[in-house]
Amino acid sequence: MPPSSDDSNTIPANGALDAAMETKTEANADTSAASRGGLTEGEEVKFNARIPENLRDAFSDLCDQEGRSMSWVIRQWMLEAVEDGETGL
Repeated sequence: MPPSSDDSNTIPANGALDAAMETKTEANADTSAASRGGLTEGEEVKFNARIPENLRDAFSDLCDQEGRSMSWVIRQWMLEAVEDGETGL
């Protein structure tokens, strides 16, 4: 069952990914496309990332508590980052 599409909740930045993003300096996508809805259309692809198992488990528990899937939360964070032109981390 997909999570609620209620966008009133924001994803808090907790600094867990700070080190991973320190070297990121340029955008890879047209950031204005997010406001046009262009980034939510098209074929879905898999995105893999290597993270410690305990981080994945803690994130999964948090998402479960909020009634959201991990995929949905990550997609929302990505969309907000592209719309804002920064990761917020």
